[in-house]
Amino acid sequence: MKFLLLIHNNLEALKGFTEDQLVELSGGREHVATLARDLLKTGELVSVLGLNEPGEEKDVQLVAGTPVISDRPFLETKEYLAGAMVLHCASVERALEIAAMIPLAQFRRVQLREIRLDQDDFLAELGE
Repeated sequence: MKFLLLIHNNLEALKGFTEDQLVELSGGREHVATLARDLLKTGELVSVLGLNEPGEEKDVQLVAGTPVISDRPFLETKEYLAGAMVLHCASVERALEIAAMIPLAQFRRVQLREIRLDQDDFLAELGE
């Protein structure tokens, strides 16, 4: 089973912390690196994504066949998607265990969603 672990952030809640302080709050670089290495060895960690803070994203929509690109603010919320991890686990229970091990879960919301279709499944459906 594959899962997408979504890590959320809130700029207001973290205002005033330096990057080093945030790393320490998350258990420190060595702890995070050890956890990542261990999960890579077991094959449970497939991918890690860290996203930039909101403000430079683009919205693309086709209008009458023409791409319209916008860089306006999109959300009126303080919370945003900060990053993601792709997990490959034997069960949802194991994926939840890993989600709870993510140091960022101490002060950021972490959401776990099962992946129903990945690139391999998608290409198989296309007959590739």
